[in-house]
Amino acid sequence: MSDRRTPGPKRYASSTAFTDLLFNIVVGVTFLFMLAFLLINPVTKKNNVESKADYLIILTWDKNSENDIDLWIRDPLNKVMSFKSKDVGFMHLDRDDLGSRNDKITMPDGTIKYIRENREIAALRGTLPGEYTINVHAYRKRDDREVPVKVELIRVNPYRLLQVGEFIITRQGQEHSVFQFRMNDVGVVTGYSDRKISLIKLGSSTLDNSSSDDLRQLEHFFNQWSGNRPPAESGH
Repeated sequence: MSDRRTPGPKRYASSTAFTDLLFNIVVGVTFLFMLAFLLINPVTKKNNVESKADYLIILTWDKNSENDIDLWIRDPLNKVMSFKSKDVGFMHLDRDDLGSRNDKITMPDGTIKYIRENREIAALRGTLPGEYTINVHAYRKRDDREVPVKVELIRVNPYRLLQVGEFIITRQGQEHSVFQFRMNDVGVVTGYSDRKISLIKLGSSTLDNSSSDDLRQLEHFFNQWSGNRPPAESGH
């Protein structure tokens, strides 16, 4: 006697539900990742971004030279910026380059790395109406060769190279007036001139006056602290 089974209903396998579930999981993880990214890195407001400088004055000379060349700048208030006073008003000297003498650094393993570049950069982080004077001074000349020197005036935003001065340094102590530029009351350069003006003497006299003022302030403080008073001036 044969064994016959009554056929039941057919079963159909489908992966649609699993695909939908997987898709929803991927979408959810992607959304959470984007949300976390936005929270970690908020969008920077345009008004909060400030420019570090309005203008740059860049001095460059032979990258292999050992000569020490310095940048000097006078602003419309007759204040002088140099390696002696790196922060004066709106003027800031980024680095006092001594030639190839300070173009090397010692690594942690004792090896020496050289950065062949002779450059000084001054930044104007604000502007004043009036005339600026740019000079270059050969502080130390260690060889007999001529030194080609270039000075560039650059507007930062929008970027534009405004003026270039090139000349030759031949001796130690040489001071060269590169050019003067005039600024209006909204910070726009309106003209140039090339008068010969010495800033070395002016800078020295400014430092001497500042030192005298500091000594007078210290003397005044000491007199107050010790209970002494300066003698009164006699009247007529």
